[in-house]
Amino acid sequence: MAPVAAIVIFGGVVFAALDESSSSASAPSTTSTTVASTTTTVPPTTIPETTTTTIPAPTTTTVVVYSRENPMPVPEKSGTGRRIVYGNMANWVWIIEEDGTVALSVPVSGKKLVPKPKTYNVFSKSEFSQSIFFPEIKMKWSTRFAISPNGKNTIAFHEIPTCAWTGGHCNVKGLMQTEEQLGTFQSGGCIRMAARDAEFLFNWVEMGTKVVVLV
Repeated sequence: MAPVAAIVIFGGVVFAALDESSSSASAPSTTSTTVASTTTTVPPTTIPETTTTTIPAPTTTTVVVYSRENPMPVPEKSGTGRRIVYGNMANWVWIIEEDGTVALSVPVSGKKLVPKPKTYNVFSKSEFSQSIFFPEIKMKWSTRFAISPNGKNTIAFHEIPTCAWTGGHCNVKGLMQTEEQLGTFQSGGCIRMAARDAEFLFNWVEMGTKVVVLV
């Protein structure tokens, strides 16, 4: 009779044995196999935080440069009717007709905060004149409308003055500034203009013409 094998699995261990009823078969050796359990640890997944950076849009600044070719507009609240408007801090003069038409809009050179802002009237004009304190300084097309802060001389619109000689109140002989410097403070109190503009204003005004001075 052939030997009968028996296979027993207990606790993960396999046992194999032959039937002991066969005396002619030798007893087999016992073999055990241990299956180790395997544990796999999966590391947690970390999702990085998302940072959003907002970049502001670039700022664009437009600077308008005014000139004879691109004149400054008439300021609001500058009066009505036929008048001259002088913007002191702007160093600008507007000559305005009765119907609001701008006859002339040009840069000038004055003195900061002189004269005081208010409404004046033209009271005198001279084609040729000179400084009462510095006779070497001469000017043309003077249109007077105010008294200076010292109360001793007048404030007028006139062309850029010339100096007859150097020294005293003059650094150079000839024009005391250039037309390119109009639009900046250069004057001792009067309002300096290009010769053609001063002549136009001189011929345009009448005695009593309104002069509105703005800051």
